[in-house]
Amino acid sequence: RGRSINLETPTVLYTRHMFQYTQGTCGACGEAIMGDHIQAFQMQWHLDHLLCNVCQRDFSDGTQVCEGIDGYAYCPPCWQTSFCPPCGTCSKPVVGTAMNALNKSYHPEGCFICSACQSPLDGKFYASKTGDLLCETHYFAETGRLCHDCKRPIIAGKVVTAKIDGKEVRFHRDHFNCGYCKKSLAGERYKVKDSKIYCPACHLQLFE
Repeated sequence: RGRSINLETPTVLYTRHMFQYTQGTCGACGEAIMGDHIQAFQMQWHLDHLLCNVCQRDFSDGTQVCEGIDGYAYCPPCWQTSFCPPCGTCSKPVVGTAMNALNKSYHPEGCFICSACQSPLDGKFYASKTGDLLCETHYFAETGRLCHDCKRPIIAGKVVTAKIDGKEVRFHRDHFNCGYCKKSLAGERYKVKDSKIYCPACHLQLFE
């Protein structure tokens, strides 16, 4: 027997039984109830006969009995790990409202963040090469489309590629300028100092 339930509010239920229930008897073994017992799902149970389907602990200490979508009884921790998706950021079960993205679920508060800078994502997100969440800036940085000068994404327009500190980087064409005199170096010779580009004249004046 199975049925859909709201995972945000677990309901009291019982393990499956194979006989017609009679009031005053145990819902598990069918024997008469004498003394202390558990009341769950309008049925009675011997203290050690209603067990969590995973860890097999009983509920004699007053622990809440939760219904699984398979119709079995679960303690709250086992219910969460069995039926709530793990958060893509913290790996803890997501109970209740979830943010879903990239085939993963996330806690909406504190976990729906960029995996690189941990800044909150306001609904706009990108996938990293490993399938994690990225903000716009770090997505374009990972794909090599972040302007080395203004640190903004290169989405359209002409692009200049340069080699700086042994790495190939890109610039908006309008931003490929000498770091001192601001002369455009697009299509011109340039020199590099401390990860910045300079025209040969300014480099000679400043560093040689």
